[in-house]
Amino acid sequence: MSNKRKLWQIFGPVICAFILLFVVFMLPWNSKVSDNLLFKASVSQSQNVFKGQRIKQAAFEKEYVPFYGSSELSRMDPLHPSVLAYKYHRDYRPFLLGGPGSQSLTHFFSLQETKKQLAGKKAVFIISPQWFTREGQNPAAFGMYFSQLQAIEWILSAKDSVATRYAARRLLQMPSGTSSETTKYALMTLASGQKLSDNQISWLKIKRRMLINQDNFFSTFHMNNNIPKIQNRAKMLPGTYAYDSLRELANQQGAKETSNNKFGISNSFFTRRLKPNNIKGLKNSQRKFDYTNSPEFADFELVLNEFAREHVNVLFIIPPVNSKWAKYTGLPESMYQKSVNKIKDQLLAQGFDNIADLSHDGNKKYFMEDTIHLGWNGWLAVDQYVRQFMKQPDIPMSYNIKNYYFSKAWNHKKNVEPSRVVAASEQNSNQLKGMLNMQNLQGSFLIVKNGKVKYSYSSGWSNEKTRKANSANTSYLIDSVQKSMTAVMLMRQVEAGKIKLSDKLSKYYPQVPNAKEITIKELLDMTSGLTTRPGTVLGSPVFKSNQDGINYDIKNNIIYLDKLHGKRYYSSINYVLISGILEKITNKSYEDLFNQTFVKRLGLKHTAFIWSTPQKLNAINFANSYKYVGDKHGDLAKVALDLNELHGELGAGSVAMSNSDLYKVMKAMVDGSLLSKSSMKKLYEGPAPEYYGGGFYNSPKGFRGANGAGSGYYAFVRISNNGKDAIIAQANHPVKSFNKVKKLMDQLMVDMLKSKSKD
Repeated sequence: MSNKRKLWQIFGPVICAFILLFVVFMLPWNSKVSDNLLFKASVSQSQNVFKGQRIKQAAFEKEYVPFYGSSELSRMDPLHPSVLAYKYHRDYRPFLLGGPGSQSLTHFFSLQETKKQLAGKKAVFIISPQWFTREGQNPAAFGMYFSQLQAIEWILSAKDSVATRYAARRLLQMPSGTSSETTKYALMTLASGQKLSDNQISWLKIKRRMLINQDNFFSTFHMNNNIPKIQNRAKMLPGTYAYDSLRELANQQGAKETSNNKFGISNSFFTRRLKPNNIKGLKNSQRKFDYTNSPEFADFELVLNEFAREHVNVLFIIPPVNSKWAKYTGLPESMYQKSVNKIKDQLLAQGFDNIADLSHDGNKKYFMEDTIHLGWNGWLAVDQYVRQFMKQPDIPMSYNIKNYYFSKAWNHKKNVEPSRVVAASEQNSNQLKGMLNMQNLQGSFLIVKNGKVKYSYSSGWSNEKTRKANSANTSYLIDSVQKSMTAVMLMRQVEAGKIKLSDKLSKYYPQVPNAKEITIKELLDMTSGLTTRPGTVLGSPVFKSNQDGINYDIKNNIIYLDKLHGKRYYSSINYVLISGILEKITNKSYEDLFNQTFVKRLGLKHTAFIWSTPQKLNAINFANSYKYVGDKHGDLAKVALDLNELHGELGAGSVAMSNSDLYKVMKAMVDGSLLSKSSMKKLYEGPAPEYYGGGFYNSPKGFRGANGAGSGYYAFVRISNNGKDAIIAQANHPVKSFNKVKKLMDQLMVDMLKSKSKD
């Protein structure tokens, strides 16, 4: 035998093994995850599933919604979320992520693997005050759910920030986080605020490829099969969902399962975990527990940062403790509620206002299964919140993240006043957000009370392609709401003596049909009898100038209907003509006059004409508008704006504004800053039942309203007669019903003014 052959026999298998390992661990391997496997994984609570990404990514791309929590998720009685969703064939399925010892830091790193799949979707997060101990996350428990793949996914996408530096330092404190030298030195780099070297990035990418392949191969190993348990529990439920029937079942199950003790604790837990002979030793054992001072608050902020970054709509559930057991062990109820107040303050102050606060319900029968975990009626209460939450469409949410919640000052703060966490306000904001979401109103929403912002909320994509979400400073095309501004501009010229409301239209545009009989006031009130031919697009086919467009309308588009003269008939041509008249009497372009009257005078920062340069529109955060392609809930497609057509809407729907700018303008228009009282009285009078005048619907209930729709944008404004109170909503996605949103805005304004009268 030749030496070469001998060498091959010795080293050949080794070389082949290395080649095989390279193929297995370095080349991409992708395989489809079956529906049965997804269901099994969703209720398994297996650590391999939690650590990995393949199964979670596949699940979140389908109907599965992550339910983050800890050991309460394993209490699978008949009212458990997974059982209810399975039994009643709901259009979502919970994917349970959590187990004993999993807390905020665990969930933050788990989130790194599913950022793309969760963007703009929903999640449920059970946040237990018991996590907020002085020590915070237990390192050993953290290690059970942590994987190097999670860390590397985060490291490779991390940008220097307060959150990044904190997360890096926190992971360096965990033995499992520093078990890899490559990861350890990358974390040290990020913790110091430095950038990773090219060499570090290359090694991390190689390691990530290997870990992804390992996950693809091994994530299904040792997976608990809880499907039979779910199916057996589902058989106990009534065939049709009915709350009263489920409540009766919960009471029956609770009574049956808690018969051997006085605490309302399940028999098995009481016998095996508490051991009746040891009960006396636990009396008053929790008197010194404190959940108000903990590193968990900063860890929790990491989770909130991640949800905000991916614009996830989250329902937070705060569970109680078993009141009887808490009383026995001396756990201070006042301390527990202080910790709840602190958690809620951290959520509400940053815009996370979907909160199910169950912390006061620990004394209710069969609400808890054991000392700290939800049971029969507890899960049923959770379901009432979850069902309503899941009815909302998937809408990207915007939040106001504050680095203060990473600080030691917040960590050590003990007494968060209940007045900062007003239950009624929380409930109202939840209801309001729910009503807006039910109408698919994706954009920006603002409530001003007594001149101060009471509530601000944004949702949806400003730029779906770049995943930029709408925010408080996003600008939208305000469409017909602009008419009210054009009316004020005209009325200021009346005050200056340059025009009279009684002047005839023929003085400025004699070519308009019946111009000799139409007054300027009739244009303002839309009682001129003027309209346009069916299917008309205002303005010239190719824009040349404002006056050229108006002359084109006069020649080709405008018609006069004698039967409409003196009666209100909505047509934008009235305000286009007013805009042209303004140019003639001031010798200024409409744009210059608008900027002089509003933009410069009021210091507007997010306002521009729609035909401004791309740089200008980008500077004011102008949002794209969208339509659904095919099915009404199908993919989004950007609406292409026709600038020639929008030029034709001069003075009637061609300006983009943010909500804050829009409020500044509206307030100045009605509070006397821009017009005298006598001018406002003339401008805003209008006949019943619509009371239209000066671009507003002037309600006898004490407020003025304006609405706009066009080019994929929607605008709704309601403002009190004195300008101190307002509700403004703008959207750049299709709403379900324009008329229903108008009615909703009217009702919200009426309710707000009524509540003020009671204050």
